[in-house]
Amino acid sequence: MASASAINIDLSGATYCVLSGASQGIGRAIAVELSKHLGPKSLMLVLARNKEELAKTADLCKSDNVNIVFESMDLSKASAADMLSVIQSSLKGYNVTDFATSVIFHNVGSLGNLSVETERMENVEEMRHYYDLNVFNVISLNTQFLKVFEEVEDRVVIVNVTSLCAIKPMSGMASYCSGKAAREMYFKVLAEEKKHIRVLNYSPGPVETSMIDYVLAETVNANLREVFTSFRSQGALLKPEITAKKCLKVLLQGKFSPGEHVDYFDDE
Repeated sequence: MASASAINIDLSGATYCVLSGASQGIGRAIAVELSKHLGPKSLMLVLARNKEELAKTADLCKSDNVNIVFESMDLSKASAADMLSVIQSSLKGYNVTDFATSVIFHNVGSLGNLSVETERMENVEEMRHYYDLNVFNVISLNTQFLKVFEEVEDRVVIVNVTSLCAIKPMSGMASYCSGKAAREMYFKVLAEEKKHIRVLNYSPGPVETSMIDYVLAETVNANLREVFTSFRSQGALLKPEITAKKCLKVLLQGKFSPGEHVDYFDDE
C-alpha cells in the first residue's frame, strides 16, 4: 500500500455518508462499523432494494452522533433524477457546508448469471441489466453525489468496494470480473483527474455472505465451484464484520494513493 502521501481521514466531526447495498452482508457491516467512527451531528443515508432489511441496518447503526436515513431504491433501474432526489431529500434541513467530510461507499453489486459459460454469453439485455446495476448506475450515483457536494468537493471521500476479480480473471465469472474492472477503472480515472478528492478501491477478500451460496448453487464452472467449496471447507472465508473493520482502518489511516486498489490481505 502506498504511504508517501498518507493523510489521515477524519470522520470525528460532522460527516455525511451515503452507502449503497446496505441491507445485508458487507454493506451492512460497513454501515455499522462506520457509524462507530462518526462525530456528532453526522448524517448517514443507506440505500438498497429491501426496505425491511435496510430498517434493520439503520437500527444497528443507531447512535447519539448519527441521524440515519434509509430509502428503498433499485439501483439497476433508478434514474439520475431519482438518485439526485434521494440525496437532496436526505439533506433536508442541512447545508453541505455543515459537514467536515462527505463520504460515499459504493457497495452495491451482483454476480450475474453464472449458469452460462463465458463462450456462450449472448443475451445482450441480460448483460445490459447487469452493467446498469454494477457499472453505469454506480457511476451515475457518484455523479449525483459530486453535484450535490460540488461546493465542498475538497471534503469528499469516495470508497468503491471492488474485488480481486477486478485485476485478476476468475474462471466462470466473466460478468463479475469485467464489471468490477470497468467500475474500478472509472474510479481510478476520477482520482487521477480530481486529486483533491480521496478515492479508495477497497477489495474485501473472500467473505461469508449469501453470494457464496449463490455461486455454489448456480455456477456451471467446475473450477469456480471447487475454489469456493475449498474456501468454505478450509474456513478461509472472512466474516463481514472483520473486513468492514479493515476497510475503515485503511480509510482512516489514509495511506493509499489516489484510486489505489487495496486488498484486505495487503500489508498495512
